Amino acid sequence: MTSLRWGLALSGWAALAVTALPAAHPLRVLVIAAFLLVCPGLAAVQSLRPAARRGRDPAELLEAAVLSVVVSLSLSVLVAEALFLSGTFTARRALLALAVLTSLLALVPRPGSKRSKERPVTAESTEPEG
Repeated sequence: MTSLRWGLALSGWAALAVTALPAAHPLRVLVIAAFLLVCPGLAAVQSLRPAARRGRDPAELLEAAVLSVVVSLSLSVLVAEALFLSGTFTARRALLALAVLTSLLALVPRPGSKRSKERPVTAESTEPEG
């Protein structure tokens, strides 16, 4: 597992941890804004994008960056809307939901990876022939 995946998985928890700082503290604003703008979308884009398609072409990197920001904002709006409609919205709950979602998306095996290609064990494959 790469350090990017672990960094994404821990980014939401770091954003949640800095909520202990005062409301207008620059570090709090910077960490939470960076998390909300990039991390959930990057985890979603990376978890759905096949490994064979990831390249170093500048156009592909720009596409992934723009898609990550758009998906992050979309996920943030969806989480906030769900919490508003349920009458339970707080900033910490929204960050908690996005931290959990980001961690799950970052740690799920990706398409095209070695883990996703492993054949599942079935009862038929474990029975001895005879």
